[in-house]
This record gives sequence, C-alpha cells and structure tokens, in this order.
Amino acid sequence: MVVVIDAGHGGADPGNLGTKRYRTTEKEVTLDVALLLRNYISERFTDVKIVMTRDADEFPSLKRRVAIANENQADLFISIHCDAFDNPQAKGSSTFVMGMHKSEESLRVAMKENASIYQEDDYETRYAGFNPDDPDTYIALSLKQSVYLNQSLEFGSLIQNQFANRVGRNDRGVKQAGYYVISFTNMPSVLVELGFLTNPKEEDFLNSQRGKELMASALLRAFRTYKEKHHPGPDIHESSPATTPSADEKVETIESEVTAGPPFISPTYRIQILASQAPLSTDDSRLYQVGPVVEYISNGLFKYAVGTFNSSIEASLQKSKIQKQGFPDAFVVKFEGKTWEEQGVKPLSKN
Repeated sequence: MVVVIDAGHGGADPGNLGTKRYRTTEKEVTLDVALLLRNYISERFTDVKIVMTRDADEFPSLKRRVAIANENQADLFISIHCDAFDNPQAKGSSTFVMGMHKSEESLRVAMKENASIYQEDDYETRYAGFNPDDPDTYIALSLKQSVYLNQSLEFGSLIQNQFANRVGRNDRGVKQAGYYVISFTNMPSVLVELGFLTNPKEEDFLNSQRGKELMASALLRAFRTYKEKHHPGPDIHESSPATTPSADEKVETIESEVTAGPPFISPTYRIQILASQAPLSTDDSRLYQVGPVVEYISNGLFKYAVGTFNSSIEASLQKSKIQKQGFPDAFVVKFEGKTWEEQGVKPLSKN
C-alpha cells in the first residue's frame, strides 16, 4: 500500500497565521503533524510505503504535490492543513473530499487553500484553465473524483470520528469542496483542517507538542481502520527494536513468560502499551497493570512493552485483551537479539 502525506504550504508560503505573540504558522503545524503521522504508520505497518510531498520547510507547487501522488500510484492521499476565519470563536476540525460545493463555507475554504497557486512562478501558464477565484472552475471538476468518492467519504468519516470521540475536538464534519490537491489525484483523497489558528485556544492546542501528537494519533487510528478493510496486511514492525498492533488470551501468561536475564529465541515479540517523551517513574501504576514491563528507547521516545513471545501470532492473541484493559492503542513490537542488552531493553520493577 502506498500512502502520500502532504503537509500543506511551506517555504515562502506560511499558510494561515495564528493570532498570539508567537504567531503560529500553518506550514509548521502541518509539517510537524505530517512527520508524526509518517513515523506512526511506518512503525506499525511493514506493508505501507510512505511518500511525503515535503519533509522540510519548502514549497512544492500544488501541481507537483498531485504529480507525486499520481506518479507513485498512491492508494491514499492525505493533505494536512489548518483553518482560519474572521470570527476568533470559530473552532473545530473538518475533513474535505472532492465534490460539488454544498455551501458557501466549502467554497470559502477551497478558494482560500487554492490561493497558494499565486505563490508560484508563471502560475497563469502552469494552471491554465484553473482559476481558484472562479466558482465555475470547481463545477468542471465535480466528476473527476467521483470514482473515489465513496472511499474518500468513508476515510473522512473515520477521521472525524477519531477527532471528535478520541481527541474531543468540535466536529465540523466531512464536506465536499474543490481543493486542487484532491481534485486531480487518482486515488481516494482527503484534505484535513486540524483546527483554527485564528482561535487563540485552538492555536495553543495545535502549537503544542501534545496537540500535534493527539491529532497525528487520531489520523493513525482512522488510517488503521481504513487499511484493515481495504488493504489488509501485516501490522508488525520489522526492525529492531520497533513497534506495531494485536491480542486475546489470558494476560496472566505474560507474567509467567517475562523473566529477567535469560536469552530468548530471536526474534522476540512484545506488546507496547505506552510511550513518553521522558522516562516514566517506576512507581507509575500504569506500568504494572498487565504484567512485568521492559523499557526501551526508539525514535527519541521512551517506550514500554510487556510479554515475550516467539511469534507475532502468539503476541497478537494477547493484544486485544490488553487493549480492553486500558491500553486501546497497544500494538505488537518485534525485537532482534537474544539477550536483554542485544534487544535494547531493560526490565522495570517497582523496587
């Protein structure tokens, strides 16, 4: 499965701006969330290839972003943006798919985002026939994405459900609009508006590391559900040490299988339950709810896993049980090496 993640704006085009003294820029928020989403998906799905339209502060043209998706024959296109409005009380997250404009709101947002065309040199020639300020332009595109519309709407609904129910965001719904980047892609495509930078509270949230991680995690969960239906495949990370999801037997077996010291058959599979930017206290009660825990560092984060299994299937039999015990995002991790040290882990104990 090929997924293209598009961080909106970039380079000389900052996108929308926040209102507080630090003047959050849309281009920074979208890139941070896009990179987090890339890492989350890459850690969990070995059968997914991630292509970024940008991974730095640069500005690929809208036409180039579309070309990247089409040239890579992507199965899914996710464009990430932040909204803005005259009313500082405007709030919430929304997801757009290609289609006829059902409201002035949809047209407003599409025209605003498509205005990035004006940042490009020789835009009159490059986008001949496409006028981002002319509503009639969008009507001509209404059938372009119709073949992908149902899957786009389905994915958009999954995203909005995660934003509302797991992150607590105001749900502005799934809408249809004529964004350029989702009008010319040849695959299911969505454009996500994370929130309003012109709302001071939302700006604080989207400017924070926690806010970005929550939004990226919500996108990951929506993607996982979509993938399980349309592109089923392995959900195990294959590097060392690493990460990915599964479970459904007695958790008690984990306790008897996790012992300190002895070598294991390589590779070893565990179930990751938590991750943190800073090491958790050994007194943290969450660490001992489902058995003895090991700690390891990956991608700059402190991560915590339980169990030791010789196969991903064994580990997968445990995952759903653990998810029901308060760790809904638990997933299976593959480790290489026969000893604790070779696997890059250390056992934790309250004592």
